Amino acid sequence: MTPTGAGRTIAIGDIHGCIHALEAVLGAISPQQDDRIVMLGDFVDQGHESRAVLECLIALKSACHLVCLLGNHEEMMMAARQSERALRYWEMCGGVQTLNSYRFGGTLRDVPPGHWAFLENCRDSYETERHLFVHANFDPELPLDQQLEHTLRWALLEPELARCHTAGKTVILGHTEQVSSEVLDLGCIKCIDTACWRYGWLTALEVDTGQLWQASRFGALREQQERPVGSTAELVSQE
Repeated sequence: MTPTGAGRTIAIGDIHGCIHALEAVLGAISPQQDDRIVMLGDFVDQGHESRAVLECLIALKSACHLVCLLGNHEEMMMAARQSERALRYWEMCGGVQTLNSYRFGGTLRDVPPGHWAFLENCRDSYETERHLFVHANFDPELPLDQQLEHTLRWALLEPELARCHTAGKTVILGHTEQVSSEVLDLGCIKCIDTACWRYGWLTALEVDTGQLWQASRFGALREQQERPVGSTAELVSQE
């Protein structure tokens, strides 16, 4: 567990190759050295600028304390190196766009070693004094270091079945696209995948204050981005 420092702790949802949204959000946040920025995974695929997104994240490490979680799309990208079948599956899930961001008609050989190293060093999850961060979902009965990888990276969040984590901490996650393009706030669980690459926003959430920054895939900041997260439901922690 990482203690909360003097800076802000800000989570950023699924980017999916939307560099203009990422740059706009980071510009609005203006990260400082003592800030902790937690990227929830799915940096690549679907959008057209995955290479630029990875380069931006690598550069961001020198501006703040950067924590990057592994999403299912990064998992597919790395698995694509192992077999032709895995490569074809990834390509159908947005991998073609990612390869084209390196070179039109590109291949895995066009991805530089530094980008592979960055992906290989991403975490499965992250924990602070008050929050748990995962890409996709979690088992409420298990500590983070005992969670199944499939749950952390692939399992969809079903609000009607969701339960608070037994640690009593708020869970911040992405992966499950919110059709409304609004943050799903269940009290002890907040999903901030607001479908940037489709029609919505890239969302950044300061987890202690609820401050939001949001930008479209074209880099337009959303008005009233500092409004608090609106709660749509409240879960009751179960013993």
